[in-house]
Amino acid sequence: MRKTCTTFLVAAIVAFFPPVFASSAAGQQRAVKRVAPAQSGLALHASDSTVPVQTLLDPMASEWTRIPPQRIATNRTPRLYDTEAPADSEIPYLDVRLARAEGKLILQMVWCDSTQDTAQIAKLPAAPTEGRPHKELTEATDRFFDSAAVMHPQGLPRGGTWPSLQMGDAGDPVTIYFWNSARGTARMQAEGRGTTKRTGQSFPAQATYRDGAWHLAMELDSIPSGMPLAFAIWNGSQQDRDGRKYFTTWLKLE
Repeated sequence: MRKTCTTFLVAAIVAFFPPVFASSAAGQQRAVKRVAPAQSGLALHASDSTVPVQTLLDPMASEWTRIPPQRIATNRTPRLYDTEAPADSEIPYLDVRLARAEGKLILQMVWCDSTQDTAQIAKLPAAPTEGRPHKELTEATDRFFDSAAVMHPQGLPRGGTWPSLQMGDAGDPVTIYFWNSARGTARMQAEGRGTTKRTGQSFPAQATYRDGAWHLAMELDSIPSGMPLAFAIWNGSQQDRDGRKYFTTWLKLE
C-alpha cells in the first residue's frame, strides 16, 4: 500500500519538537524495511553508491530506499512588511538522502505540499538578469511556483566559522543550487543578503509530485566532507518568493 504524505504529517506533529533530525515514523519504517531510522544530530551523512548517476536522478528510483532518510526541521522566515500576508508553517520538515556516485553528490529531497504549484512556461534565459539589456515583466504578479534550493560555502569554513545563512558574507561567498518547478534549474552565487546572482549555468535535476509530496533529485558537484549545507523550500500557494520561504540551519556534511 502506497504511503501518503498525510501519514508523514501526523507523525511529524507527534515528533516534531525533538532534535533537528527526528526519527522516522513507524509507518515509514514498515513501508521501507531496508532503511534504518533517520539519524539524529546536526550532521548529514552521504552514502557511497555504485548506482549510476542517471538512475539516482530519478527521485522515485527504488535505489533511494536503500539509503537512510534524514529528517530536517524547517523554519519559516518572519514577516518583513506589514502588507505581507501571514503564513502558517505548512511544511515543518523535509526528508533528505545523499549519495556519492561517479564523483558527484546526488541528493534526494522529499517534502509534503498539499498543492502542486507549477506551470509550463519558458525556461530561464541563458544570460543572467544582470547581462540582459532589459527586464521581462509579467502580469502574473500574484502567481508563484514551488521551488527548492541547496546552499554551501564556496570553500571549507576556516577556523570553525560558517558563513551567514542569509546568503553568505562579503568575502565568504556561497553557491546555491536552485530548482523551480516551472523553470528548471539555475546555479547561483551570493556574498550576502541582496547579492544573489545567476551564473548562467544549470545542473541536472528531476522532480515528481505524487501523493501530496514533492520528490526531487539533484546532481551537485563533489562536495567534500566537512562542508556545511543548508536547504530552502518555497511554497507557491503561500506566495513564497525571494526571502519568503522555509529554510534550515547549516548542517555539516560527513
